[in-house]
Amino acid sequence: MRTKLLSIGLILISITLVSCGQTRQEKTIAIINKLNLIENQKQNYEFRIEPLKYQATGNDSIRIFELEKQLSDDKITKKISSAFNEVFSESEINDIHNFIQTSAFDKFFISGETYKTIASKFKNIDTEIEEITNNFSKIVEEPTKKFEPRPIDRENGFYETVDYNYSTLDKDIKLKDKPALTSKDILEVKKAFSSYNDQPEISIVFTKDGARKFYLLTKESIGKPIAIVIAKQIVSIPMVNSEIMGGKASIGGGFSGKEIDEMIKILREEQ
Repeated sequence: MRTKLLSIGLILISITLVSCGQTRQEKTIAIINKLNLIENQKQNYEFRIEPLKYQATGNDSIRIFELEKQLSDDKITKKISSAFNEVFSESEINDIHNFIQTSAFDKFFISGETYKTIASKFKNIDTEIEEITNNFSKIVEEPTKKFEPRPIDRENGFYETVDYNYSTLDKDIKLKDKPALTSKDILEVKKAFSSYNDQPEISIVFTKDGARKFYLLTKESIGKPIAIVIAKQIVSIPMVNSEIMGGKASIGGGFSGKEIDEMIKILREEQ
């Protein structure tokens, strides 16, 4: 027991000595890195700026370029460090710096164990909300008719439609020559089941770049359909009501489980 206490004491002394040998700025940077604050800021602004880059022209393009220069690791670090200097005293920086080196910090913030355990305590509420949501979906999302796949000489992918108006029939819908997204933009594809009719469908998770492309495609297609082509057929033409963030999509349409499996196989082979 004494040996164990001695070991703990030596560890605490070691941490204290290392901490005392560092400047406030060095401790602040260590805290910033440990909390991954630089990457969090970059991802936040990247998600907001990336879509603008594909629409901006002239002076706006220059402004975006200048904004991106302000989001280098070095400049982000300086801004966050400045904020820490305004908020935290010297002793508080020491307290935080010591805390991020403990197992308690890793267990709470890094491992995710605490959040998983908390989430498990709310599982019954999550289940109730999911069931209510699914019931609502059954009421508002039931398709009025089944879409019949149409042959077309295009590569697999998601396409923007052209010359569309509300009187355009499904068979007359025209596609752009090149897809906005291809199978290369898909991170994960698997079989799932629709929440409103329990029919099999294809569940898709896009890559980071694919999520951006899908966002732009849906943003440019509000009020008209996009077309999904697999194996030289338009298999779905969902209407876009708003831009879609999150990088996920699903393909349904009354296909059999075997047809869904075949389409998933094709998409996976091209990834």
